[in-house]
Amino acid sequence: MPASESEVLVGRRYLERGFLDAAMRLFVRNAELVTAPDWSRLAERLLDRHRIPDVVSVCELGGVPLPRDRMLTAADAALKRKDVDGAMRLYELAGADRERWTRLLDVLTGIPGRERQAIEVVERHLGGAAGADASAAAAPADLQALRQIKAVK
Repeated sequence: MPASESEVLVGRRYLERGFLDAAMRLFVRNAELVTAPDWSRLAERLLDRHRIPDVVSVCELGGVPLPRDRMLTAADAALKRKDVDGAMRLYELAGADRERWTRLLDVLTGIPGRERQAIEVVERHLGGAAGADASAAAAPADLQALRQIKAVK
């Protein structure tokens, strides 16, 4: 089916009114006619509704960058609510800095049963053993002890 300017215009109106699914459906169907600002607006509105997978899809399809600053702000807010899973997902997508990963680690080590995730954060985002040794003074002693425990079958 050929792309239609009319459908793109209708998609813009849906987007203005907050009907994101209808707008997204029309934009995807007519992707070659949709402008970068339209894709960015759609991604921003989807992010407002915490529809992260849709934000990623829209940005990829439209060839626009992820709204990194807004994603990091949303992740920081999630971390304040102790939603470590939501914060971690957004930090990974937005490429969070070392300071944010350190704050996430602090929250994780304050929650019982999150040892494995805390260790993975250190290994993946804080430089593993080499980076952890540099910040050993800031890391809790029990986390350091956990790192030395080996799994037994």
